Amino acid sequence: MNSYTIKSVLKDNVFYNITYCYNANQLEVFRILVALFAIISMYTLVLDYDVFFAPNGIVNWEVSNANALWFECHPQKIADFLSISPNYVMIAILTLYFLGLIALLLGIYTRLSAIICLISFTLITNVMSSFAFGVDIYQSVCFFFLTIFPTGYSLSLIKKDNYPNLNEVKQICIRVLQLYLIITYISAGFEKAFMQNWWNGRFIYFLSNDPTIMTTNFFPKDQNSLFYVFFGIMVVFIESLYFMLVWFKKTRLYILIIIISMHLFIALFMDLLFFGLLLIVLNVVCWYPAIFANLKIKENDKSI
Repeated sequence: MNSYTIKSVLKDNVFYNITYCYNANQLEVFRILVALFAIISMYTLVLDYDVFFAPNGIVNWEVSNANALWFECHPQKIADFLSISPNYVMIAILTLYFLGLIALLLGIYTRLSAIICLISFTLITNVMSSFAFGVDIYQSVCFFFLTIFPTGYSLSLIKKDNYPNLNEVKQICIRVLQLYLIITYISAGFEKAFMQNWWNGRFIYFLSNDPTIMTTNFFPKDQNSLFYVFFGIMVVFIESLYFMLVWFKKTRLYILIIIISMHLFIALFMDLLFFGLLLIVLNVVCWYPAIFANLKIKENDKSI
């Protein structure tokens, strides 16, 4: 492999140059999509307020408060400190959360809005963490990023004034977001790689035949053992090699189609709608400029 080929391959790598496949509005798109996702997901849960949030819901506040660590601020502690009804505390937290999300969506005091969303969402998840299935962790990280990332400079109702090195800071923030997503898949893939049930197909078999996990009959049951072995190994390799396949132009589009399809399957057929959708949002936000650039190059090549 000569130096020209090596240089050509590196230029197709999204981490070779920090300005490569970067969009000036990328962080704003991240802000808007996260806020929109959070509004829709929380609204659907609030419709069942008595089940998920009320002090005497499925998981009683006494239980969730006892499970909270000493430094975690549970709404019950606030109610006890202020000597007011726990229901009033929960309604106030939810109201503050929705107001923060609307401000974040519209681009009004985005950093302050993100801080309000992060604090109020943390209080909410201390009550309903039993039903979150991991989406609360990803969503909390997204809110944390929005408290430190420079947003509100475009696609906002109230725009902040630009400063000279704003684009450079945004580019670094996008790389941080991409690295977070990559590390997430690496850790998930390597963890599965050390579990024998992913290699012999047992995990996929039990998953596809458990009616409490698979809410539809879309996934075929009672197949040959090699069928389950194949899909188990595929999941391990897809997640473990995501960091490599997404770096380069020739494989980027294909791995993103596969990973988005996987999360779409999780969202639609495993009754984990919001978990699957949030991971799709993160993948789209991180890589859409690179995908559009690759598709544009392909169109130009065809026209020539």
